[in-house]
Amino acid sequence: MKILSILTNIAIITACLSLVSALAAAVITTRANRRLEERKRIAQLATDAFLDGWKAIIEVGTCQNLMSELPPNAPAERREELSARQRAANSQWTSAKVRMALYGGSNVSRLVAKIEVAGGFNSDDSDNVYDLACIFIQIRKDLGLNEKIDPVHIFQALVGNRVDLPVHARRHRAVSGSSAGDPHQPSATNEP
Repeated sequence: MKILSILTNIAIITACLSLVSALAAAVITTRANRRLEERKRIAQLATDAFLDGWKAIIEVGTCQNLMSELPPNAPAERREELSARQRAANSQWTSAKVRMALYGGSNVSRLVAKIEVAGGFNSDDSDNVYDLACIFIQIRKDLGLNEKIDPVHIFQALVGNRVDLPVHARRHRAVSGSSAGDPHQPSATNEP
């Protein structure tokens, strides 16, 4: 009789421990899933902000190019349309840069601030373009994409050889193109 009582108590204790273990595992899993979902949400917000910023930069540049190519006798409606598109793109850039600073890491915030302190993004300014390339790299790192990508390659993807690399970036490897032999454009064989 005593053995039956001991076995019953052991079975009850085992069942209680199993229940407590299952509850603890459920609580831990739920919390981990919430953290993961929050990180995914922030990563998506950062990515959306970056893409919106990139679209805005492209639209501003497109509008500026189209306005500079308008003949002097172009209709005023066309000029106003391009001006309105550029104002909308500038607003989109303002929204995007704030969101990039909020949802990106500290390096993204620093780089966005650096661009703005310099007077805003200008695709003809090599330092601005290089900083934007570094923002690309940093957002990739923040998203866990840690492959080694050189910001010089992104710089060249953004502007090609239209804009010279900033002096501080010339020591990095660059993809050679039509600028072969140009001392301002490093070749693919140059070591960093």
